[in-house]
Amino acid sequence: MLDFTGLERAVLAAICDEHQSIGRQLRGLLETAQLLERDNTGDGFYTTFEVDKGAPPIAWPERMVGGPNAEVEVDDETLLMGFVLWIEGGYPDCLEGYQYGTPSGDNIDLRHEDLSGLAWLRPMS
Repeated sequence: MLDFTGLERAVLAAICDEHQSIGRQLRGLLETAQLLERDNTGDGFYTTFEVDKGAPPIAWPERMVGGPNAEVEVDDETLLMGFVLWIEGGYPDCLEGYQYGTPSGDNIDLRHEDLSGLAWLRPMS
């Protein structure tokens, strides 16, 4: 998981912890991840990656695993974000992050931000 940003690592760890039935296996697959692309959409991001498909696939009934909603630091502002881990054929392949806006209801244009600078603050309550 060396190619993931700090925020991405925190989100992926939270997903593994939250979904205990697949968490251990998912964590193992994510340890083999190789980053393919990070797309900053301005409203959020898509981080696509490839994992070792020599390991058994995850038995998960849906195409996605819901992630946490969190408060994320962008410069000196707090941004409310949600996350989804996408799965294809039993293997994770994309982490999506999307914003709900700031606590005051504004949006932050992430196109002007270095995604590696976004920091996990805490889960949204």
